[in-house]
Amino acid sequence: MRNTLLATAVAAALTLGAAEAYAAPAKTATKAELDAMQAQMKALAERLNRLEAANAQLQTENSELKSLVDRRDAETDYLKAQTKELREEGAIASNELGKLKGADWASKIKFKGDFRMRDENIETQRVVVPSAAPRIPEVQDAADRNRARFRARFGFDATVTDTVKATIRLASGDGDPRSTNQTLTGIASPKQIWIDQVYADWTFMQGGNFVLGKQSYPFFRPGMSMFYDGDFNPEGAAVKFDRGMFFGSGYWWWLQENYNASPTGNNQDANLWGLQAGLKFGLFGGETKLAAMYYDCGACQYNNPFYSNNSFGNTTITQGSGTSAIQVLKYDYEVIELAGEMGLTVANLPLVLFFDWAQNMASDVEYDTAYNVGVMLGKASNARTWEVGAMWQEIDKDALYAQMIDSDFGGGNTDSEGLVLKAGYAPVKNITFNATYFLNEINKDVSPTTNPTNTFNGLDYDRWQLDVNYKF
Repeated sequence: MRNTLLATAVAAALTLGAAEAYAAPAKTATKAELDAMQAQMKALAERLNRLEAANAQLQTENSELKSLVDRRDAETDYLKAQTKELREEGAIASNELGKLKGADWASKIKFKGDFRMRDENIETQRVVVPSAAPRIPEVQDAADRNRARFRARFGFDATVTDTVKATIRLASGDGDPRSTNQTLTGIASPKQIWIDQVYADWTFMQGGNFVLGKQSYPFFRPGMSMFYDGDFNPEGAAVKFDRGMFFGSGYWWWLQENYNASPTGNNQDANLWGLQAGLKFGLFGGETKLAAMYYDCGACQYNNPFYSNNSFGNTTITQGSGTSAIQVLKYDYEVIELAGEMGLTVANLPLVLFFDWAQNMASDVEYDTAYNVGVMLGKASNARTWEVGAMWQEIDKDALYAQMIDSDFGGGNTDSEGLVLKAGYAPVKNITFNATYFLNEINKDVSPTTNPTNTFNGLDYDRWQLDVNYKF
C-alpha cells in the first residue's frame, strides 16, 4: 500500500515537471530548484506515512470493533439460549410445584378400612303352645340357623388444620345401628353401603378433644365387655380428656327426633348424656385402668326410642288404645357403671383381667343390675401371634338401655346371661382368624309366657362365629 502511494506521488511529480518543461523553453535546473523539489518529495512522503499510519490504526480499530460485535452477538445468542432454558425450567418447576401441591393435599388424607367374612351358626330354644288342648306351653328346640355374612368398612381421616381432623367412614349393613354385617342372600343381589361415621375432632388443648358428629364411643370400655356393641356409633357431641394419670369424657347424644304437628303437642326428643372419670397407673409391670361413669336416657321413659320398633328386652307398657296404641319404655335409664382392667405379662405374653358392673338407679326398677368378669391372654396382631379369652356376663332386663348393648350376646337382648369364649390367630400382619362361641341363656328374669302354671326361664341360646379379618 505504501509503495503504491509513493509511486503515484513520484509519477505525479514527473508529469508536472515534464509539463512545465514542455510549456517553457528548456533550461538547466538550478541547485535551489532541486533542493525545493526534494523538500516537496520529502514532505509528500511524510504525509503518505501519516496517512498509512492512520489507515493502519483504523484497520486495527475496525478489527477490534468487529471482535466486540462478534462477542456481543455470541453473548446475545447465549442469553437467548439461557432465556429459553429458564423458560423450560420454569415450566418444569411450575409443573413440579403443582405436583407438590397435589402431594401435599394427598399427604393430608389417610385411607383405611377392613373386610371380614363370617360363618355363623345359631342354636336356640323357643316356647311353643300346642294347637291341641290343653294347650300348655312347652319348650322346644328352634330350627338351627346358619348364614354367611360379610362386613366391609372403609373411609378417610383428613387433616383440616394442625389441630382439627375430620373422619368419614362408609360401611356395609342393612341400617341396623348395631350391625354392619350383610348376609349373603337375595340371589347375589347388590348390597348396600351406609354412612357409618362422620365427625370432626378438634384438639383444643394437650390431651383434650372436642368431637362433633357420628362418632365412636368417647369413653373407656374394658376387655371383652359387651355392655356396648362395637358397631354402634353414637350421634352428637363429646369432650374427651386424657393426660397423665387422668382420663374422662362428657357426651350428649341424640337418639330420636319426634315431631308433633299439633301446636299443643309435646315433642319428646329422646337423648342420652353421660360423664366418665378414670385413673390409669402402672401396677405389677403393666397398666391398670379404673373408671366410673353415669348416663341418663333423657325423655326415654314413656317414649319409644327403638330401632325397628323393638325394645330388645327392656320392659315396655302400652300407651294409647286401639290403632294408636304403641309400646313405650316403662322405666327411665339412669345408669351408674364401674369398670376396670389390669394389664400383666405372663410368659412374655400380655394378660388382661377385667370387670364391668352397672346398675339402673331409676325408681321402681326390679331387674336393674348387669356385670361381667373375664380374662384375655395374648394379642393376635403381628405375624404368628395368638390370643384367647373368656368372659361371664349377666344383664338384667332393665339394667342397661338395650339399644346399645352387644347384638350377639343373648341374641342382642337384655335379660340374658352366659359364657363367651374367644380365640384368634394372625398368620401374617393385618390378617386374623377368629372364633367366638356364645354359650348363653335368654329370658333369665322374665318368662316368655304369661301362663302362671308354665313359666320358663333360661332358654338356651348358643352361637358360633368363625371369622377371617383383613385390615388395610
